[in-house]
Amino acid sequence: MNPPASSPIRPLPRRLDRTSKALVGLAVVGGTCLGALFVLRLFGILRLLWMPTGGMSPAIVPGDHIMMEGLTFLAHKPHRGDVVIFKTDGLPLSTPPTIFVKRVAGEPGDRLRISNGQLYINDVPVTLSNACGEISYKLPPGAEYTNEVTVPAGNYYVLGDNSTNSYDSRFWGPVPRKNILGRVWVCYWPLQRVGFVK
Repeated sequence: MNPPASSPIRPLPRRLDRTSKALVGLAVVGGTCLGALFVLRLFGILRLLWMPTGGMSPAIVPGDHIMMEGLTFLAHKPHRGDVVIFKTDGLPLSTPPTIFVKRVAGEPGDRLRISNGQLYINDVPVTLSNACGEISYKLPPGAEYTNEVTVPAGNYYVLGDNSTNSYDSRFWGPVPRKNILGRVWVCYWPLQRVGFVK
């Protein structure tokens, strides 16, 4: 009795072999990236947040979903113009502790003054800008605040871009460095707003 005829094993076509390797490579890279994002999120280095108010418009508008990254401030201190996320714990607010987003206007040791919408630091006019241009700092109708302040060591003076609709350091003072969690990196939703936050 003759053994059954065996079919010869044929190698995969070269194109299919390359496609398979590319797909495996993409899966490994994608899995590694997702794993890294999960670990960073677990340790609070990345945070996904939703903006409920208009105090930072037009840089961040109500309904924007934003991503905060905390890696930058592990190596560098916050700088004027950075859009930061911070805890309100210990600040003299009438609201319960929460998380706010504002733009850094004053660094430790700066003497700040706002006059006719213009920000002055150490008596020199300073212009802060967002994606729509120069920011003017005007008060909400009927509001009062301390017009000149020196930022204490280890603290930052923060302001909202939409100054007539922003509850910020003008009303409750500077933010301790320990309260700052990270820098706003990107808006990831809605689709028409996707991009880096400036």
